[in-house]
Amino acid sequence: MYASGTTVEWTMTFRLCKGYLTKKESDGVLHQMTWHPQSPDLTPIEMVVDELDRRVKDKQPTSPQHMWELLQDS
Repeated sequence: MYASGTTVEWTMTFRLCKGYLTKKESDGVLHQMTWHPQSPDLTPIEMVVDELDRRVKDKQPTSPQHMWELLQDS
């Protein structure tokens, strides 16, 4: 067994996750966003928040409940 945190372990985990996400994308369940892995000013969570913000603003929510419904539909 490999020691925790080894390059082999990380590579195997990455491949497993990438395969799962690719399958979900091909099933139409999600859309994978891409970003530069060494980006100094963008983190994945910021990209997700920005994308959700764009999707919700276009629909102009009228209440907190309406906003929650729009976020769930995104």
